[in-house]
Amino acid sequence: MPHDNRPIGVFDSGLGGLTVVRALRERLPDEGVVYLGDTARLPYGTKSRDTILRFAREDADFLAGHEVKALVVACNTVSSLAMPALELAYPQLPRIGVVAAGVEALLGLERRKRVLVLGTSATVNSDSYRRLIHRVDAGVAVTSLACPLFVPLVEEGLVTGALAESVIRHYLAPMIAAPPDALILGCTHYPLLTETIADMLPSSVQIVDSAAACAASVARYLTENGATAEPGAAEPVERYYVTDMPASFFQLAQRFLGRPVARVDKVTVPE
Repeated sequence: MPHDNRPIGVFDSGLGGLTVVRALRERLPDEGVVYLGDTARLPYGTKSRDTILRFAREDADFLAGHEVKALVVACNTVSSLAMPALELAYPQLPRIGVVAAGVEALLGLERRKRVLVLGTSATVNSDSYRRLIHRVDAGVAVTSLACPLFVPLVEEGLVTGALAESVIRHYLAPMIAAPPDALILGCTHYPLLTETIADMLPSSVQIVDSAAACAASVARYLTENGATAEPGAAEPVERYYVTDMPASFFQLAQRFLGRPVARVDKVTVPE
């Protein structure tokens, strides 16, 4: 069976995409990962479409320079708006976007007549999840809900307890009374709130973690194309890059990855 020991490239506008890296490392422990967080220019969701496309290409250029074998777009904004542009720029480089992966996981569920998508304001305004779902099944009733306080909760480490429950209840109160069949966590920060969200909803609600779904899509692609790393051949590459060094990087990285990061390198991007 053929193997490909090159690393997987992952990028996000910030550090939330590290939840995708965590899911990849749990599911594919033999695979190397190169991560880029464009912390100097976040958030992408407030930028124009042309600017988002430019940033996406520059992020992809950086990772392509590290000879990655696949490009994982862990940014919901880029995954919503820039996948066709990345396909044109890198036709030979496989691209897996977090939005399409989450939708694919949802469509694999038997019960999905009523779906709630939780995301940032930018992701909800893009309507990307609903549009992708309806391409396959127009009969799904999709409600999208922006939860802007979820990201600061996660970054402050307040993912359980009274405050987290109060904020979640603020957004989800109508859905707690009339729960959907499934809920998509449409932001890479949100998986850290999974336990608290699940505790506040009936057990019948199926939660789609888009970070885990993205890792599953990558695993499936690599397996189907004979591109998995050779088990035990070498220590997997693990490199982290940011475009600005936030003072809280190591604390946040440990929160998202579930373990400490020993090293991060700062790189310069165009203005």
